[in-house]
Amino acid sequence: MTAIKLNYRERLCHYLFQKSAEPYAKWFKRNKAPWDLSASDLQLYPKNTFGYKVGVFLAVNGFEFFPKHETHDLFHVITGYGVSVKEEIGLQFLLYGNGKRSLYLYLVMSLGFFIVPEYYKFYKRSYQIGKKQKKFYHKICKAYLLEDYERVKVVF
Repeated sequence: MTAIKLNYRERLCHYLFQKSAEPYAKWFKRNKAPWDLSASDLQLYPKNTFGYKVGVFLAVNGFEFFPKHETHDLFHVITGYGVSVKEEIGLQFLLYGNGKRSLYLYLVMSLGFFIVPEYYKFYKRSYQIGKKQKKFYHKICKAYLLEDYERVKVVF
């Protein structure tokens, strides 16, 4: 895995992402059960499945699912967005364009505007992509992990 060089504002965003995820899950996702799946579990799925692709995404990036935030990584795989600060924030703009609304989404979008505004054009383009796509943000779930990846991409 190649280390990504971040400027001080991107490092601040990354730090805030890391520190806010657990409290957000605790306070706002109390009734949601974690999936209890690892990247290696998903890599045992058939290679044509969405779950396998998610497992590869997690492994390549050195990640495991963050409990109660699992769908976030599914969004990365379905949209093709990476894990840089720019793309993390851009993904939230795409999801906003797609109709998703949450406190966390608003906070991340605000970080983008105020801390790393140089990516504004990317955020705007991401929002427009989300507006044009079929609504998917509320449909992506654990059940799709066993589906054929190409079929999932076409549906969304």
